[in-house]
Amino acid sequence: MTSNIRPLGNFSEVQEKPISNISQKTKLSLKQVDMDMDKSANNLTRFITYGTPRTASTLQFNMVCVCLFLNMKVHFPSLANTTNCYFQGKGNYSYPSLDQPQGGNMLYSPLKLPKVMKAHSFQHVKNVTNNLGAESGAGVFITARTKAEGYQLANNFKKLGNIVGLTQDLETLSEIKADGFLDLYAHFFDLPSQYLPMLQEHYTLWEKLRVCCGVQMSKHWRYELNPATSRNKLEPHPYCGSLDIDVVEEAFMNTTIFKMIDDYSSLGRILRPALMDKALDGRYCSSYNEAVRTKGLKFNQHNIVKV
Repeated sequence: MTSNIRPLGNFSEVQEKPISNISQKTKLSLKQVDMDMDKSANNLTRFITYGTPRTASTLQFNMVCVCLFLNMKVHFPSLANTTNCYFQGKGNYSYPSLDQPQGGNMLYSPLKLPKVMKAHSFQHVKNVTNNLGAESGAGVFITARTKAEGYQLANNFKKLGNIVGLTQDLETLSEIKADGFLDLYAHFFDLPSQYLPMLQEHYTLWEKLRVCCGVQMSKHWRYELNPATSRNKLEPHPYCGSLDIDVVEEAFMNTTIFKMIDDYSSLGRILRPALMDKALDGRYCSSYNEAVRTKGLKFNQHNIVKV
């Protein structure tokens, strides 16, 4: 996991003026951040997850984000609250300076704190990693449809000088399931063994919500709820109709991992079926599903409630 790059800067180097009007508790907290950043200086803490749509890219992004957060919580506790994970859509990645980012890309941060960026464009990822440079660095995780495609993508990124983490292809995913990849991600991020069953419980429930709830639910389940949402006739979903989705949602909200992350507002969206979904409240999924049934909501369409 360690490398020769220095992904984190020194906290004190980016302070323009001495801080004098803050409490002693805050000063001690900043000192701990400084110490943890120094200790983590040789560890990669910024990552990009790349994959085209429909390659389980959201699953990988979510797992990488949660595992990075847990890595910080275990090894560099004061940095856990700085972990940020987000989707970067189409935009300008050709920034002239990392100290003066344009376009709001959070991967370009003078503090170089722990972050995960999800992207669907190979060229975008290439531009981002080129602009970060060897001194800053970012690890790249990949999703692909086949093992051969994943192998080729990994080689392409390596030829560009990138550090490649894990490649997750749909063929292998069908063989070892999410639990198998969770084992690999937990090992990559050096998590203590007791975290693996917690992660497995969390993602067993999250996968059900991902498929059977929210703005990016299975097209088969959306069609089953309302046939008008698809131009083509689709087969029913194999299990969504048999779930009490409120029970699944509440069970997910009661997992240890959910409660750990829920304390950190910067990571709130990672606890949803999709980043675009509203926050879970125990009835979000049944309410959204009813809106699909009655209003014909389509992919990435929110339920607008008039008051």
